[in-house]
Amino acid sequence: MKYNLFLFVLPLFILSACKKEEENEDIPSVTFTATSGYTALPLPKTISFTASSNGADQINWDFGDGSTGQGFSVQHAYTAYGNYKVKATAVRGSQSASVTRDVPITFHRRVEIKSIRVLQVPTFKAGGLDWDPADDPDLMYKITFPGDTVFAPSTVINNSTTGVFTLAPPQDTFVFTDDVQIDLFDYDAGNVPDKETMGFLRFRFSDVIPTTVNYVDSIDVSSNSMRMIVKFEFVL
Repeated sequence: MKYNLFLFVLPLFILSACKKEEENEDIPSVTFTATSGYTALPLPKTISFTASSNGADQINWDFGDGSTGQGFSVQHAYTAYGNYKVKATAVRGSQSASVTRDVPITFHRRVEIKSIRVLQVPTFKAGGLDWDPADDPDLMYKITFPGDTVFAPSTVINNSTTGVFTLAPPQDTFVFTDDVQIDLFDYDAGNVPDKETMGFLRFRFSDVIPTTVNYVDSIDVSSNSMRMIVKFEFVL
């Protein structure tokens, strides 16, 4: 009788131990780097990818063009210009984690912002108050480029909810894959504070990478309360 009971309990113990081991299994994290997608030569362009993980058994890749691969260090050749959403997935037992990055394949080195057209601003500030009780707000802007490089001119569009800021000289960046942020302010000289934040918009140039058949020179960036058209030029 005791022997039969032992045979009954043993599988339950093994099942419980396996379940506990599975529950305690660490979820791997993953990051990866990619070599530059800029090329002055004809395609294909080969990119090297290197993944880092805290204990993954393997790394699975989705290169964003329908191709896949495996390994901590891999290479992939792209045959068309454009921006590719590359995903690396770290696998450890039954657990997995993924990270996705933009990888632009381009024949342009940098991009210059030429102008910002403001089409819509928040109607009121916090509490439902007017920006300027007597007239429309006085618009001022700031651009934060990748790497926290800030361009904050003193240009003001007075008494208006719309208008065009011309950047002279144009402001440029070599980084296409990180956020560019444009902050908009209501400027009132002598007030404290003299600049009240109206809101901000973010975008990435990787979303509009030129191809041989498509060249975009502006982007419409908007939220529920703000809208701007940013005009730019990709530079060889």
